[in-house]
Formats: sequence, structure tokens, C-alpha cells
Amino acid sequence: MILDILITLAAALLGCFLLLRWLMACGLGLPMEESFFALGPQKKRLSLYPGEKALRWRENGKIFLVALSFRLVVLLLSGLILLFLAGEGEPVSLQNVMLNGDGYHYVHLVEEGYSGYTENGEHLFLVFFPLYVWLVRGVNFFIGDAVVSGLTVSFLCYSAACVFVYRLAREELNRRAAQRTVVFLSVFPFSFFFGTIMTESLFLLTTSAALLYTRRHRWWLAGVWGLLAAMTRMHGILIAGVIIVELMESQQVLARDGRGWKNRLLPVLKKLPFVLLPFVGAGIYLLLNYAVDGDPFAFITHQEHWYQGFMWFSQTLQYVGENAFLWSEPSTRAAIWIPQLALFVVSFVLLVLCWRRFPSMFTLYAFFYLILNYSLSWLLSGGRYLSCDVPFFLFAAALTEKRPSLEKGVTAGMAALMGVYLFAWLNGASIY
Repeated sequence: MILDILITLAAALLGCFLLLRWLMACGLGLPMEESFFALGPQKKRLSLYPGEKALRWRENGKIFLVALSFRLVVLLLSGLILLFLAGEGEPVSLQNVMLNGDGYHYVHLVEEGYSGYTENGEHLFLVFFPLYVWLVRGVNFFIGDAVVSGLTVSFLCYSAACVFVYRLAREELNRRAAQRTVVFLSVFPFSFFFGTIMTESLFLLTTSAALLYTRRHRWWLAGVWGLLAAMTRMHGILIAGVIIVELMESQQVLARDGRGWKNRLLPVLKKLPFVLLPFVGAGIYLLLNYAVDGDPFAFITHQEHWYQGFMWFSQTLQYVGENAFLWSEPSTRAAIWIPQLALFVVSFVLLVLCWRRFPSMFTLYAFFYLILNYSLSWLLSGGRYLSCDVPFFLFAAALTEKRPSLEKGVTAGMAALMGVYLFAWLNGASIY
């Protein structure tokens, strides 16, 4: 009980602090430039020079191709690992390995649809959001192999997502930091899931694009990408909050500058349809539930089969911590519980260290994304979920600025851990 209260108080204090900072940025109280809550020194955006647009396209293309090549190298490495694991026995098919965990269910959803794929007569797989399934199904129409189609979608989405992550970091930091951001993202210990038949790559693409267009104040594009994010995973609904945070801050809705409330709120209300687009994406998912099971909230019932439901995050952390030290199998502790506990601590510390370096849309998104991820009654995939949390990679890139030894150490350490977890996953370890 005491531990629950202390964890909750620590998170509540940070959350209130970040919200207060956002309100200050919206014009409440002291001007930001005079306030403790002001952003640190920011890089000035230079005007576009002739030919910069073409240069950007070439740069984007290079990032895309390098990211795609990296995924192919990891795929080749996976095949070599499987040959090593087979020894003198029969080699395990890489295609079959890709059916591990949720990959098996996504392939069946692609082949049979939500109505056709059942277990004991129940549509238990409505818990899987539809956009990835529908995209793979479209590609499979031309390829004719659900596994290859799933990998194709994942590889292309990851490569495109790296472009958006790079552009976002490039505008917030600098070119070298943007490169570090993509490298950190790519060698994150659980980033090998970007090359599997799961939603990670697609969710990374939709959320990074939504964040970039929100930061550029291209509200309708941010809303559309937020809609797609909400059709990919429950967390996508947070994009609506990101848009409203940046929109209200950009309009200085709380500033005492002589404008009436009407003049301050009207620009926000005009953009409200774009803010609501992520809810449209969530609504499409509810319609799918209704069409298949006759209940728009059928997924809530089906989550019980997977031992999933909402739990206050401090309670989740408590059982994660207990399992990290007391679980009977050391391999399971190392594969699931220890990483999840460590990643929460690291993420929380990164947020505390970087709250003043980045606009509120990043810090608030990072905070609520972290809390939401750790609010499940049986959390097995915390590391995989955090691999899509773009702001934390921005934070890491900012903290390693002009610290080459730290940068190399972080990169090498994460790459080594990724190799270990990839090896273990291919060997059938309990890594989800």
C-alpha cells in the first residue's frame, strides 16, 4: 500500500508539473521567456534556400533505404541464427518462426478475416486492431503469401517511420542528433519486433507522422495520421491530446493580451474536426466489433481471455517488480520482468531530465504513453510497446549531445541487448 502511494505520488507530481508547464506555455501567468518553465535554448529555423526541397527528398530517400537495408540485414542475421540453433538437426524455417506469438494470429486474421477466425466459436481476436490486418490483406492480394505480405508491410512501414522520426528530430535538434535518434530507435533492445508480423512498425509510422505534422501545425494531416494510429492500437487515441496541446499553445489561448475569449478560442474550435479524427479511428474499430460480434465493446469481454484489463499503473509496477526478483524461472525474469521494470525507471528518468528541453506536446505524450502502457493487468510486452515511444528516443539523442563516449556506450549496449533478445526470441524464449 505504501509503495503504491509513493509511486502514484511521484507520477502525479511529475504529471501536474508538466501540465502546469503547458498552461504557462498557453499564456497563463508569467510569459514563458521569463518563467522557470521556459524552453531551453532553441535552434532557430533558417529560411528555405533554393534547392533545399530537393535535398530533403534525397536525404529522406537515403534514410528510407538505409532503414530498409538494416531490416534486411536483421532478417538475414535471424536466418543465420536459426541455422546455428539447428546444429545437426533439421533447420527451423524462418517463416515459421515469424508465426511466434501474435504473428500467428495476424496471419490467420489476414487469411480468414475477423468473422472467420474464431476459437471455441468466439471472436477472441477482435482484440487486435484492424489497420495492420487490412493493409497486409491488401498486399497479400498481390503476393499470395500472408507471412511475406506481413513482413513486407512491416519493413516498409518501419523504413518510412524512420524518415518521419528523422525529420522530427532534425527540426527539434540538429542533423547529428536526428541521426542518433534513428540509430537509438533501430538498436533499441526490442526493436527487432519492427521486422516481425506485428503492429509495431505501422504504429511507429502513424504516430511519428502525426507528431511531425502536429509540430508543423498542419492540423488536418496530423488528424488523419492520428486516425490511422487509433486504428492500429489503443494508444493512438493519445494523438488527439497531442494535437490539442500544441494547438492551444500555438494560439496562446490563456494569454492576457487584450483578445477576448472568442478571438482566442475561435481558431481552436475551427480546428476541432482535425482534433477529433483519432476518435473517428477508434469509432471504426468499435464498428468492426459491432459488425462481427453485435457489440461495439466486445473487445473488452474478449480481453479477459488474454488476462488483460485495466489496472492502476502503480499496482502493475508492483507485480512487475515482484516478478523481476521472485519469479521462479530466471530466464523469464530476464526476458520479461526485469526489462519492463528497468525500462519504466529509465523512461521516467529521461522524462525528468528532458522536460525543459522539449515542447509540451512531446513531454505530455511521453508521460501519458508511459503510464498507459503500464496500466495493464498482465503486462508482458512493455518493452515492445515502448519501442514505439518516439519522444524518449528524442530525449536520449538530446542527452547524448556532445557526449561521444556516452553515445557510443548507449548505442553499443542497446545493440548488444537487441542481439541477445533476438537470439532468445528465435530460440523460443518467452519474449512478447
